[in-house]
Amino acid sequence: MKQVGLSVSQRIQIALVGIPDYFVSVVEDITANEIFIAVPYRGLAPLVLSPGDRVKVNFPGDGELFTFESTVTGKRESGIALYGLSFPEKVERIQRRRDVRLFVLHEVYYAEVPAGKEQPVFKKAKALDISAGGLRLVAENDYPLGTILLIRFTLPMRNNALETFTKAKVVRQEPILLDKQRLFHLGLEFIDLPQGQKDKIFSYIFWKMMEQSRLR
Repeated sequence: MKQVGLSVSQRIQIALVGIPDYFVSVVEDITANEIFIAVPYRGLAPLVLSPGDRVKVNFPGDGELFTFESTVTGKRESGIALYGLSFPEKVERIQRRRDVRLFVLHEVYYAEVPAGKEQPVFKKAKALDISAGGLRLVAENDYPLGTILLIRFTLPMRNNALETFTKAKVVRQEPILLDKQRLFHLGLEFIDLPQGQKDKIFSYIFWKMMEQSRLR
């Protein structure tokens, strides 16, 4: 499993094969033959598994999102109950990280790139979705494709906040009418955002998706 990044303390999504209701769990132990996970929960409801059940597991790896199917091998009771899973025969990449998109209203600020030493004038806007590669926001102005903007936003992480300030290129544009006001949906692609920053955004997205799964 090392080559795809699954490790102890790794949070995962798990569902019975054929049932698209995902539960959240944590990898507690990995032996030579089995992967042990904590009892999965969705809200307050546990996922009860039995030996022989086929399950599907999703987890983030190094820059990608992976999935595999496995068989429940049993239950280990040693202080806390753990389910054992067989090692998967095949692990598949299900989405490129940049395509893992979180649909959420989030406050962002954008500005045109100023000339010379002038300071950018930021405008508040709402992002409609975000990925590690870019975001889509509602803007007052239209911009030609290829226009470079400055983007600033903050994402709440588990123990701190992630401040992001980057350039972004307009790759899509769509006029909309909202409350009789002409606005624009802008699809923006981040430019030269450091890999570490992309990893943190991806982690935020995955955590939020897991939270949403727990609350359903």
